[in-house]
Amino acid sequence: MLSAAVRNVLQTHPCGLTFDIDGTLSPIAPSPEAARLFPGVAGLLERLRPYARVAVITGRAVVSAAALVGVDGITYIGNHGLEWAEGLPEHHPIQLLPAAEAYRLSAQRLLTLAEQHLARSSPCVQIEHKSIGGTIHYRRCPDPVQIRQEILELLREPAQQAGLQLSEGKMAVELRVPGLNKGQALQRFIEQHRLRGVLFAGDDTTDLDGVETLLRLRQEGICPAAVTIAVRHPDTPSRLLERADLIVEGVAGMASLLEEMVLFLEQETGTSSPGWQEKRA
Repeated sequence: MLSAAVRNVLQTHPCGLTFDIDGTLSPIAPSPEAARLFPGVAGLLERLRPYARVAVITGRAVVSAAALVGVDGITYIGNHGLEWAEGLPEHHPIQLLPAAEAYRLSAQRLLTLAEQHLARSSPCVQIEHKSIGGTIHYRRCPDPVQIRQEILELLREPAQQAGLQLSEGKMAVELRVPGLNKGQALQRFIEQHRLRGVLFAGDDTTDLDGVETLLRLRQEGICPAAVTIAVRHPDTPSRLLERADLIVEGVAGMASLLEEMVLFLEQETGTSSPGWQEKRA
């Protein structure tokens, strides 16, 4: 059975359902382009649309996120809130936050620096370019600890001089516009649609901003029905697990919870999944 907290969100109007993608709706893959949604998730997102504002909030660029998810009529928030589209980009324009434009050239220079240096020393590294900034993936490297240190030593000082932010995810270093994160993006989405019930799910360090923001908005009474969910993997940050209201076991557990939510909203009878657990005080 769904927890009382999740039922409360689903019964509150207007309602928003927001999700990270990689590690939440899709299993972590060796490279970004190899990722695929967990079987059935796209259909479940489609079935949720009539009942709630649905959004994905991801570090991916909107184009990459939309290609992976492939569901129209949901909001795509990419690059940690820098990019927005109210549906698939072939039908809806991608909007960039104007203030980020000032960082475009300096971010491109740093990614070029990384390509020139790492192409020689670490060909296992993959550099993902985004509209502004990008991500350096080292999951395929035989010695990820060494490569991580090499990337940080290469980019830390020039990023600081350019006013850009370096952040880390799972086997990745991200070059980002400062002052943008998933928490700010989530709050903007909530305010834009005046949401009173919100669910947010994620699995990585960058998702902690979304969790903390939603917990704060709940405490302030701005979003009184709110639930935060951590998707547990062996490398899910402990802080995220501690702060989330609920824990689901892997992407399969998240998919099971999505199915329970759909069945609840459609007022159908279904079997409760053991893929999630409610945390106890």
